[in-house]
Amino acid sequence: MEFNKEITEYLTGEKFSSSKKIYFSPEKFDGLSRNQKLAEIIRGKRVIHFGCADHLPLIEEKIRKGKWLHKTLTDNASKCIGFDINKEAIDFIKNKLGYDNVHYLNILTDDYDFGNEKWDFIILGEIIEHTDNPVNFLQTILEKLSGKVNKIIITAPNVLNLFNIRYIRRNIEFINTDHRFWFTPFTLTKITMQAGFKNCQVTYAEVITFGFGGEVIKFLKNKLKIKQRYRANCFFSVFVIADF
Repeated sequence: MEFNKEITEYLTGEKFSSSKKIYFSPEKFDGLSRNQKLAEIIRGKRVIHFGCADHLPLIEEKIRKGKWLHKTLTDNASKCIGFDINKEAIDFIKNKLGYDNVHYLNILTDDYDFGNEKWDFIILGEIIEHTDNPVNFLQTILEKLSGKVNKIIITAPNVLNLFNIRYIRRNIEFINTDHRFWFTPFTLTKITMQAGFKNCQVTYAEVITFGFGGEVIKFLKNKLKIKQRYRANCFFSVFVIADF
């Protein structure tokens, strides 16, 4: 999904409104998980994965459940290298799990020789909400990797989903306590464009669980091979895909 010309003028700052209503998706989307969707996009491509470690206590559990993103990217890309600022987690991934394609790096302060290789994608999987200054973080990536990478994929928790609404009605915020920000399709696109990336497209992944009845219907449709598509507010994760 792309925002139309009118909304793009608000994204770029050419226009301003203090109360603009934006219809954030006229489309429906396939009910893929975040990892499934990313695997589909990057299959056979060359990938740089920032924030590759995940939370250290969760890595082995996610591997058992087939949900550790770096393994998914490594298994599906033609080449994948990962970077993370958590040195303890990087050491664990190298020494305990046996991955040799991960490196400690703080892109904001450290230099790394990416050589003359050309990469298809940079993946930022649910890390932008953990950064102190998202625009500066994205600008640094653009400056250091311009000419070496074709596209960036940024995924973040989608605040505009039906699961959150249930808690909002009870005055409860359900959140990972390391998060600094919530993002919407508009605001995630806004910071991406503000950082200098171009031709942003929006999509979604990770369908909300709708209770026992909803899970039964989903199971039956999967069995019958009925393709399921969902509205944007049915997804936990929003994606922005943009050009360098």
